[in-house]
Amino acid sequence: MESIDLDQKFPTRLDAFRRLHRHTLDHREQFWAAQANRLQWQTAFSGVVKEDFSKPQAAWFYDGQINAAQNALQRIIKKGKGEAPALIFYQKSGNVATLTFNELEAKVLTLAAAFQHSGLVSGDCIALNLPSCPEFIISALAAAYLGITYLPMGCHLPPSIVAEDIIASKAKLVITAACNAYEQKKDHVLKIQAQLKGQPILVSNEPLDGVPTFESYMAQADPSGLEPAAPRADHPLFAVYENRLAGKPVGSVFPTGGFVVQAHASFDDIFNRTLDQDKPEMIVNTMDMSKAPTQAYALWGPLTNGTAIILIDEDIQVNTIEKILEEQPNPALLCRPNLISALREQLGQNPLNTDKRFPVIACCGNALPPRLVNYADGILVNAPERVVNLWVQNKSGTALLNSYPSPELNRPGTIGFGALGVEPLIMSDFGEPCKTNMSGNLIFDRSWPAMATATKGTAEHFKKTYFSKFPGSFFTYDGVRSDKDGFFWFMGRLDDSIKVKGQSMGASLIEGVLTSHSLVDEAAIISSQDGSGEEIVAFVVPSKAIEDEQTCIDQIKNYIADKIGHFAVPEKIIITDQLPRTPTGKQFRSVLRRIASGEETPD
Repeated sequence: MESIDLDQKFPTRLDAFRRLHRHTLDHREQFWAAQANRLQWQTAFSGVVKEDFSKPQAAWFYDGQINAAQNALQRIIKKGKGEAPALIFYQKSGNVATLTFNELEAKVLTLAAAFQHSGLVSGDCIALNLPSCPEFIISALAAAYLGITYLPMGCHLPPSIVAEDIIASKAKLVITAACNAYEQKKDHVLKIQAQLKGQPILVSNEPLDGVPTFESYMAQADPSGLEPAAPRADHPLFAVYENRLAGKPVGSVFPTGGFVVQAHASFDDIFNRTLDQDKPEMIVNTMDMSKAPTQAYALWGPLTNGTAIILIDEDIQVNTIEKILEEQPNPALLCRPNLISALREQLGQNPLNTDKRFPVIACCGNALPPRLVNYADGILVNAPERVVNLWVQNKSGTALLNSYPSPELNRPGTIGFGALGVEPLIMSDFGEPCKTNMSGNLIFDRSWPAMATATKGTAEHFKKTYFSKFPGSFFTYDGVRSDKDGFFWFMGRLDDSIKVKGQSMGASLIEGVLTSHSLVDEAAIISSQDGSGEEIVAFVVPSKAIEDEQTCIDQIKNYIADKIGHFAVPEKIIITDQLPRTPTGKQFRSVLRRIASGEETPD
């Protein structure tokens, strides 16, 4: 069998890359074994993968043992990077806090000792309802050091949902912040605490009466003699709840070994190996820590590669971007496309007030339109290929398709190629392979190391949702096409999913909440494009005559914010006597979209 040399130069020519990609598929187990062996294993694995998509089941590096935190800290420190920056935090006050790898390790071990002192052991779970802040990174690493699973939870969620997810996860400790990331609510923690009925809870920033602080919890801990756990490769590293099934949380669980291996490899390929020079030394994270892609590219991927993480404690402004570019050595940027739109609105026709540019901007969460790539060229980056697209779903964990910062391996608007060792397929609704430039269903008929499993009690839902339309294959619900050069292009979602501000949700979920309100008889949700991406538009048929339409709309918005969260509140609510339909009903959603855009008026 031909050897896999991961130290060779990454091919930047299209023909050479396609040959390498084919080679990693033909020798898939050898390729992933070589990637895994770049990391430090406590017990070596003897087998690479066992998979059966008819069940569906997949286990990677199944008899090996690996500690994720050791690979992100001690392994990097042993390489001589102990005094290099690991974590940088731009605070609202204007201060900038920096932790080296040595300093980050010391804080992680102290918190891990505090976890152990409070009775937490390997196999337990903790919940992290935190914004992008050092406490999140430290907590996740400390949990992984002891083999404790962590549950990242978005600060956009209302306290009721946070409490439900904490209870469902059986988390034994909750770490949160005394504010909601979007609205600065001081009672956020107290509302969560009231619903948990005595559950241990810590607050990370502002002290609250009766709630211990993160700092006081760590104060008495002694990390001397603390030993790292030796989790099996399939041990849950973290879990993410994505939606609700009959009112119960449904989510994804990510394995320690597979996730860390693929996050490490994917980050290295995209941000390091493709570039001969101008390689990023840091990555600026502007995305919510509660998502699997952020765990891959703003935590485990960079740290296991010895790359520092930059966090920002505020809405991203042009002056902050300029300050980071001026002060930090060669930082890359991880963002959603709407951040580029927001920066364009702030700058207008003006350039940045610095000559420095990002070596790479990686976008995920929404399709990256060519107009934003063209805008970023010369303003935020020095060449259009330096804006790369990552196709990531929560179930995938890491990017399964991506472009690269190289002229021949990127085109404005593409979602790139299958990641090395991963083979995406495009199938028609009848299960036939699609020809070049023919749109079809994006599927995968083999697993990948970072692939998620279902949360407890939802295995049948997982199987039915992702493995029933194409038996034996994972169905993504995305429509794509592939051009003659092998680039993949996103054509649209194939379900009712709406993605707003990086958050995916089903239109039917919001419609169900709307119709549970006493003022609403019928409701329909669509997505509409605004200047920075998708926005939610709701059509509502009231259950009785409405005297004050604006009051009705405000009540409905407050109801959605309370039941789902502020991120799900529609930008526009249209009150109508009936939902517009064609005689056959086939163009129902398209009629609504024309009304929402002003092209048509309700009859």
